Parts: sequence; C-alpha cells; structure tokens
Amino acid sequence: MLLKSRPVFFIAIAAVLSFAAFQRNTVWMGRAAVWLDAAQKAPLKARPHANVGLFYDMAGDLDMARDEYKRAIQLEPDYLAPYGPLAVIYGKKGDIDMAINMLLWAIPRLPNKDPKFNTALGVAYRAKGMLKEAEMEFQEALRVNPYYAIAHYNLAQVYEQIGLKDEALKHYRSFEEFTSNP
Repeated sequence: MLLKSRPVFFIAIAAVLSFAAFQRNTVWMGRAAVWLDAAQKAPLKARPHANVGLFYDMAGDLDMARDEYKRAIQLEPDYLAPYGPLAVIYGKKGDIDMAINMLLWAIPRLPNKDPKFNTALGVAYRAKGMLKEAEMEFQEALRVNPYYAIAHYNLAQVYEQIGLKDEALKHYRSFEEFTSNP
C-alpha cells in the first residue's frame, strides 16, 4: 500500500513546489516588485524601504518616495543611502532649508565621498542665492570626481550667474564632453 501512495505523494509535492516557484517568479518580473515584496517581508529593514522610495521617486510620486525614505531613516538612522534623495525631494517641494540641513548632516558621515551629495547641496545653496557656497560644493564634487558632468554643469551656471563667462564656458564644455562620451 505504501508503494502505491508514493507516486501520488511526489506528484503532490511537485505541484506545490511548482506553484510556489511560479508565485516567486511573478515577484521577480520587475525590480520594483522585488523591493516591494522585500519591504513587506522585512518591514523592519531600511534597505528595502529606501529602494521602494527610489522607485516611487523615479515614478514621480514624491510623497510616497518621501515616506519610504523617512521610514528607512527611522529604522536605521546610520544607513545613509536615503538621505541624499530625501534631501532632493525636500528641495523639489520647496523646503530648501530642510534639504540643506539634511545634506550638511549626512556629508561628513559618508564613508566615501560622494559627488552627488555635494552637488545636491550646491544646488540647494544656489536655489537660496548662496552662490559662493554653491560654487564651493560643486568644486568639492569635482575634487571627488573630476568627470562628474552634473557638477560641471551646475558650476558653469554659477559662474555664468556671477559673470565669469570664460569659466562658465569651460565647465559647459566639460559637461558636454563627459555626457557625450559615456
């Protein structure tokens, strides 16, 4: 009797495992789905929330992105990845002071210098009309990575605003060179 039930048992197990694999594969169909699934399964981990925030950010849903970034920071304040994007969202929503404060807090804590953070801080300073501070942040970004095109572009805009046309042109050319040759 035991031998007769064995094939049925293996068929049942195979069916269950096939169904589980099918369900798991639907999760892996898109990167956003993977991180949403990870955030649901590990709600107390910061990284999935930060990555879900990134996908909301890329989709243009700044409120949902902000909430996910804030959740990631709340769960793990020393996890620095969400600070930059969250500061940019604050800037886009007009809270430039919050963006500046967040970046000033995060930049010295970065284990490796990241030109994106300095560039974001420079953009926030420029938005407040603090052109000297903006110039210094863009220059710092270029010290970290001389090929960072976005910093060249922003520095060119600052130089143009303060009347240094030759310097502006030099950085516009660098921007063009670094964006046309990936």
